[in-house]
Amino acid sequence: MISLAARRHPGLAIRPALFLFALLMPLALLVGCRQQGEWLQLEGVALGTGYHITLNGDLGEGESALVEAAIQGELVSLDSQWEAIEGLLSELRLPLPGERRAVAIDETLREHLQALAVDRLFRVLDDFGIANAMVELGGVQRTSGMAGRHPWRVRLPRSGLGDAPEPTLRLQDTALVTRVVPQPAMIDAAASDRILAVSAVAPCAEAADRLARGLLAAAPVDTLEHPVRLVVLTQQGLELHTGSALEPMLDR
Repeated sequence: MISLAARRHPGLAIRPALFLFALLMPLALLVGCRQQGEWLQLEGVALGTGYHITLNGDLGEGESALVEAAIQGELVSLDSQWEAIEGLLSELRLPLPGERRAVAIDETLREHLQALAVDRLFRVLDDFGIANAMVELGGVQRTSGMAGRHPWRVRLPRSGLGDAPEPTLRLQDTALVTRVVPQPAMIDAAASDRILAVSAVAPCAEAADRLARGLLAAAPVDTLEHPVRLVVLTQQGLELHTGSALEPMLDR
């Protein structure tokens, strides 16, 4: 509209048009910033591990504090649930000969609760209409939307195979969970190939956790179609296997 008016009314008419443009430019920039939303980062400790939350939402005045309060309330509730579970387990714990097994059960339950916690935090964010976020708790990572103009990028956990840098994974509306064999030292290296660790991607953290744990007991050849990366113990040593569904998510 301004350019048309300038062409129709040359001369002095250009000055009011430019003046109007100068007045409207800051407003346009403010509108653009409002659409992008406000970045908010939270971190702390919950369920015996650290958490990091990065989110971007079109939050009104005071809403950032409400979001933070809702997140903290959810984490306090999860901590209380874990304390209750620990109390119950301590009452049911086996005598000393079964202590190692009891510790493994405790850790498995804690990791499962951490995955559920990430999904519950996303439900809190959904209640506030926050479409762009990444939550990491105890190594469990889940994202929604975008990190600005690009997908969220995370590094796969270190494989222990040399000093090569770990690949970067693009996560968009998905979760990444890594699970390892509880007692890898007890695995017979002379036996057939055995999966030591699984990094799995799924739409939510609970599904990724379930997929990773299920594949730990599977044969490596049965896992290659899934969105996973495996650390496999073979008679020749450790090897990395990448599922075909994970390949498109990797930054090369």
